Amino acid sequence: MTTHRLYALACTALLTISLVAKSADAPTRTADILAQQQTIRADMKAKRDRYAKLPRDAQKSVLSDQEKLEKLLEGRTDTSQLATADQAEVRRLMARIEATISNNQGERLVCTQEARTGSNYVTRVCRTPTEIRARKEADEKLLKEEASRLKCTEAAGCV
Repeated sequence: MTTHRLYALACTALLTISLVAKSADAPTRTADILAQQQTIRADMKAKRDRYAKLPRDAQKSVLSDQEKLEKLLEGRTDTSQLATADQAEVRRLMARIEATISNNQGERLVCTQEARTGSNYVTRVCRTPTEIRARKEADEKLLKEEASRLKCTEAAGCV
């Protein structure tokens, strides 16, 4: 294979990786966000499902955050039309609304900043403690399985 051909393959691979990374950060349509918030508001008012036992102060907090969210998104068709700081604020408000609702359901959200594998981009990931424990147990199980497959001796090393 020639050097030019290898270079072309490498460039294609890098382009594919960058497109996949960008699609994960694709802009969100404001109509979708607002529709979701309207559904939450209607379900809170009707005291349906997970909103049935939501305390009054939690409801007020959600409504306040929804108002801030609506003001930020006003006149925009998607989140890419917002400044970077405003995009972060939209994500923060949406996570806070979800956390407020979840906290009052007995499951709180734990949010962390995590770098994607092979990327410098950091994303905010929120999980419940149950999800965190399950993931940790699955990771430990995988490590034990891999360790049991290795055969190590002083003469040959690990195979």
